[in-house]
Amino acid sequence: MKVGCVIQGDIRRGTEFVLQELTKHFDFTVLSTWKSDEWKIPTGDFSVILNDKPLEAGLSHRNYQRYSTARGIHAAKNVGCDYVLKWRSDMLPAKLDVQQLIQWANFDVPIGMKSRIVIPAYRNLTVEPDWFSSIPDLLSFAHIDMMEMLWNDNNFDYSLQTNVPKMMQNYLQNVPHLDQNLHETYCSESELYAIFKNRLQNRLGVQLSHYTICKNYFRLFDDKKLKIFWFDNVAGFRSVQQAWEHPWWTEAVWERGEPKKLPYNYPVEGIINKTYAAFSPLRCRLEELRQSLLWRMYRLFRF
Repeated sequence: MKVGCVIQGDIRRGTEFVLQELTKHFDFTVLSTWKSDEWKIPTGDFSVILNDKPLEAGLSHRNYQRYSTARGIHAAKNVGCDYVLKWRSDMLPAKLDVQQLIQWANFDVPIGMKSRIVIPAYRNLTVEPDWFSSIPDLLSFAHIDMMEMLWNDNNFDYSLQTNVPKMMQNYLQNVPHLDQNLHETYCSESELYAIFKNRLQNRLGVQLSHYTICKNYFRLFDDKKLKIFWFDNVAGFRSVQQAWEHPWWTEAVWERGEPKKLPYNYPVEGIINKTYAAFSPLRCRLEELRQSLLWRMYRLFRF
């Protein structure tokens, strides 16, 4: 069994550490980045793909992410990888257990699938209409066939800011009072979910909900288990967990049952949720400070 890793994105602050760490864990590691960043690439035991950027970045650079990830997964398949991890070039996992990822991927595999897809629980959000629900785009791990279904760019139009599956378009036309300007509400995580849902439904020939997909085709876990350092562009760190006022999935929710739903425009209602919203920036700042303190210890004992 051959396990690969696709590290995608710009060469950023922290990329050198990410490459140093991840190449220790995988049979094949590929950095899928941009021709404009060639001069920034550090040396190491990994392959490199230099891509031309799509002309349209897409909102939140979603087109860039799709393109670089798809090229990396294609390279991993070409060298015979059975499983692959998709990872960002600015996130460092201080505690990565590949065997645990494989075990999660092979838990109760659905009929007709090669594995489950392992993703963090946080940034999963169940909303109505279901097509606006989300799954995290930070990282994912699965059998190569499942990763292709999630990330390949078949029928993806890089000239558009957002790619809306035809099945989703047909459904939304019949939803009353829906704001047809999707650019703000159809976020990058929702696009990833909608395209995967469309492909999965076409393969199975059945209609599926976000809850059913998360429970039966994914394996959700607490991202804190990986002890992630998420480097900010200039200095410091970024918080993986944000906007605590929304009813995000957790690993416990995945194990127990159905989460709460929100309308697609994510309204914040009630005193408790509004209080959470008011304190979200402070909680993010505390998380960033926590990472900064732990980073000093990590550098001291790991390098």
